Amino acid sequence: MRIALYNSCAEESQILTKYLHQCAREYLRPAKITVYNGHEALYQLVLDRPDAFDLLVVAEDGTFSLEVVDFLRHNSPAAPVLWFSDLDFAMRAYAWGVAWFGRKPVSQVSMRRAFARALESRAGPWQMEG
Repeated sequence: MRIALYNSCAEESQILTKYLHQCAREYLRPAKITVYNGHEALYQLVLDRPDAFDLLVVAEDGTFSLEVVDFLRHNSPAAPVLWFSDLDFAMRAYAWGVAWFGRKPVSQVSMRRAFARALESRAGPWQMEG
């Protein structure tokens, strides 16, 4: 499973990466997580290869996460998006078809729920069985 994690805080990215690896192991899915602390490289990769990732995770404070999620939904529509923010964008997330929206700080429990939701919403080789 190829996962992109967008978060501008290096310390928080380490914690979220750990949570994502734990979730992938729970579902017996090998995960390759690429962390993006800036949006430019992520945007370029998604523009070049819209199917580069199986899961997109945005965990960013403030309103900039709106732009990132909007870009990802329009340019990589097949990949589920997990969106975590300190602001309440639940209605926007619903309107954009985001697989999961949650408030920060992110806990292992909330990441586990979000990950399960993404698996349920994703058609493909790593879809949840049963």
